[in-house]
Amino acid sequence: MLPRRRGVEEIPQPLTHLKCLECGTVNSRPFTGGDYVFKEVEERCPKCGASKMKIIGIYVEEERKTP
Repeated sequence: MLPRRRGVEEIPQPLTHLKCLECGTVNSRPFTGGDYVFKEVEERCPKCGASKMKIIGIYVEEERKTP
């Protein structure tokens, strides 16, 4: 890992939001290469165990600045 330089911002990690096609549960995980919105993925739902989930969004969480 390279040392951090002053004045260089760190690139935030995007999150992929998934929705179960069976029960509608929404879950998120770190973005992986090849993810795109409306893609059906073979990941198990954490609630019902169904094997089909659909990507409903890819986001970067906003940093909250404290005063």
